[in-house]
Amino acid sequence: MTKFTTLLIGSALTALLASTSLAAETAPAVTPDAKSAAAHAAAPAPAAASPAATDAAAVAPAAATPAAEPAAVKEQQVKVAVIDMSKVASESNSGKAAQASLKAKSAKLKAKIEAKQKQIEKQKTEIEAKISTMPPKEREAKAKEFQKKLEEYQKLVRSSEEELQEMQEKLTRDMYRDIKKAAETYAKKNGYSVIVEEKAVLYATESMEPTDLTEEITEVVNQKKQSK
Repeated sequence: MTKFTTLLIGSALTALLASTSLAAETAPAVTPDAKSAAAHAAAPAPAAASPAATDAAAVAPAAATPAAEPAAVKEQQVKVAVIDMSKVASESNSGKAAQASLKAKSAKLKAKIEAKQKQIEKQKTEIEAKISTMPPKEREAKAKEFQKKLEEYQKLVRSSEEELQEMQEKLTRDMYRDIKKAAETYAKKNGYSVIVEEKAVLYATESMEPTDLTEEITEVVNQKKQSK
């Protein structure tokens, strides 16, 4: 065992020495030119110019040019106007026609209600005059008949109010549509950006004082109705 160990160590040393000798033999020899190149490479490089000096050299002393003035922005004028819609509705031809139509309908319904009311009052007076002499069954029958007439009267009043309300809402919608179209036509023709209801304007600066176009829009509404 000891011999084997000694032999193994000896072989390892022999191999190590052989590899060292081989490396020394295969290393390239240093030629005079190579020495010169190495010496030149080892020589200190010239100092680099400082950044400040480089910048100063790069920038030529050019004459200062004046900054370009921004182009003048033309301020576009915004034209704003207001109208009194209730006044247009009451003074325009279509508005007057709508009021007359509504008034006539109201008068017709009122006459019908008043006629029904007179019938009920007459019937009530007749019943009260004979109630003391009426038999219980007749009294009960007259009371039911009067109650029915009274319910019919109340139904007539409610239906008349609903009919008048619907008519008024329709006329109002039509009037608003006509005013809106007239305002749009006038605004496009005369360069207005905004036309609003007078009551909607709570504040406006002096530079944006809105123009009142109530009379002008009323005239346009009348013209549109005449052309139809």
